[in-house]
Amino acid sequence: MAGDERFEAVLRAAQSGEEWGFEELYRGLHAYVLRYLRLQAPREAEDLAAETWMNVASALDRFSGDEGAFRSWVFTIARRRVVDHIRRSSRRPGDYSPMEAVRDSPAPDDTELTAMAAVETEEALDRIGRLPPDQAEILLLRVLGGLSADQVGGIVGKPAGTVRVLQHRALKRLARDLTTERVTPRQGVTTHRDRTWK
Repeated sequence: MAGDERFEAVLRAAQSGEEWGFEELYRGLHAYVLRYLRLQAPREAEDLAAETWMNVASALDRFSGDEGAFRSWVFTIARRRVVDHIRRSSRRPGDYSPMEAVRDSPAPDDTELTAMAAVETEEALDRIGRLPPDQAEILLLRVLGGLSADQVGGIVGKPAGTVRVLQHRALKRLARDLTTERVTPRQGVTTHRDRTWK
């Protein structure tokens, strides 16, 4: 069975109340949603994820679309839960690091996540966390969410072109930071520029 056909079968099962169908949808996307939420609201991520999936379950019978549309729909719900939470709590910066919350989260047993290992390293997450918030969110939705620029634009309320520009700026900034660190000698690290030959 092709991927699209498989998704349609799982979705139909979930929409008709089959527990296995909803479980499969949940298992396929929950880890990504939770990582996104941990970067947006680290202390409340678990609760927001639960609210997200409750909203998904209650509205699932009204959803129609392919797997990409489903991913976009779920991330839209997750983002709305974050926005609602921020409105309710008048969130102030705390003494926590959002990157610590993501690094400490257990990764599910899923071979698809293996391909994301390079993105999910401690260093990469720290770098993404230092980006401006709009660039970080767009990069996370594009990479973790696997969403198109149009889908991300729909979630964050920006045109697809703006999403592409912000993603480009984020990637350019990450590349610049990496290049700067490779050229600048760090304490205890010898680079090719500060090595002396005898």
